[in-house]
Amino acid sequence: MNLLPLIVVFPMFVAIIFNYLNGKDKLIRPMAFLMALLLLVLPFIGNYGIYNFGAHGLESGLASGISYIYSPMKQLIITVLMLIGSLVLITGLDEKKSSGLTVALMLMGLASVSAVILADDLFNIYVFYEIAAIAQTGLVIASGTEKAYRSAFRYLLLGNFAGSILLLGVAFLLSATGTLNISDMHNFLINNPVTPTIYGGLLMIIIGLCYDSGLPPFHTVKADIYARAKPFIAAMLQTYSKFVLVALMLVIFKIFGGLSYFTNAHGALIAISILGMVFGVVMALLQTDYRKLLAYHAISQGGYVAAGIALGTPLGIVAGIFHAINHVIYKSALFIGAHLVERKKVGNLNALGGLLPVIPTTALMVLCAKLAISGVPPFNGFQSKLLLAEAAMNVNMPELAIIMIMVSIGTFVSMMKAFYLIYLKPCSEDQLNEYKKVKPSKFGIFSLAVLTVLCILLGVYPNLATDLIYPFANEFGRMWTL
Repeated sequence: MNLLPLIVVFPMFVAIIFNYLNGKDKLIRPMAFLMALLLLVLPFIGNYGIYNFGAHGLESGLASGISYIYSPMKQLIITVLMLIGSLVLITGLDEKKSSGLTVALMLMGLASVSAVILADDLFNIYVFYEIAAIAQTGLVIASGTEKAYRSAFRYLLLGNFAGSILLLGVAFLLSATGTLNISDMHNFLINNPVTPTIYGGLLMIIIGLCYDSGLPPFHTVKADIYARAKPFIAAMLQTYSKFVLVALMLVIFKIFGGLSYFTNAHGALIAISILGMVFGVVMALLQTDYRKLLAYHAISQGGYVAAGIALGTPLGIVAGIFHAINHVIYKSALFIGAHLVERKKVGNLNALGGLLPVIPTTALMVLCAKLAISGVPPFNGFQSKLLLAEAAMNVNMPELAIIMIMVSIGTFVSMMKAFYLIYLKPCSEDQLNEYKKVKPSKFGIFSLAVLTVLCILLGVYPNLATDLIYPFANEFGRMWTL
């Protein structure tokens, strides 16, 4: 019996149940905890392979209907996705009022992003891409502030535009190739001449990629929704974005990789990645609001992920996917750390200070996450950034490696400044007493501890992840140099 569809179907079905339970706090908390445990099982219920669903299969040599591909690399990504979802659900258990609707939206997002990762046909990717965007908008609105409503409306408005462009791109490619299956589409393109319709389809898919992953020119809109959502919810939002980014980048390379006319688009993807890295860190350095600082760093790290995959070499793909995994781990730790700090009723960096003696364990774990995002050994961020720089050097692009190092230095400066202002800056005795009145969240500390351990574990043993990615990257990547 093939249980793979349950990775998508089960969270989506349970989301409907949580929606009906909205307002029944006594039921929602235990069910959310149970769901947090079940999410960890889902990535292991399916076997590796190619699956066609809905009574479809091969017709005239082309695959039709819903098609999923499950591999060790995809299992790794979905495992990390579900782990972050589980920890965010657990962290949310300490909220004064449990919202069934918030849990439902999170599960919708998890199901949708899983489907985008698994799908091997463009139409299903588009459908679940849209559902994920709706879930993200709902999660921002759930924070209940006026600024959040404005951000969500702006994101939804642009989403209508970007989603329509993506759908038009899918339609262009379907009309040019006669299939929606990604593997069949590539086979058609390598045996037939390029047409303006194919160029148009490629351009529109890249626009859709930039919107949902927060790459320029959509970086400010994406950063805004991270900053306006509750911090522990932002951990989930940035995880969705990073894995959709990985999935869509791989789709683009799977369809167009190796084709002569893809060279210019290849260069454009690398350029967009660099812009994302640089804009993100520059904007982060200018922020005084801690949420916004973290939000722009999420954009900057997305640039690293995109740059690695955009190189298209086996090492670049490994480095990009590995950095996406590392990023969602340490960035989720930072957002959950921000959630614990915000319980002290302060979000402005200039109004904070002196939290080290109040929450020393949290401070230590947040410091680990800050060192991880800055690329300091022995944390996981160092390992993936080292691979990224090595991949850039291998294709004779030392400029890209230098930019990555410079952005890492900017990240380190920004993170250490924030750590000083929050935990080390002297504060008054009265302010200290105010801090002590608020008890730390044991659920948040548990989630933060798990993520910190993972930062160290993947920093010391990176092969735990990279060994699962290399077989895919060796098959998929192409060697080239300038």
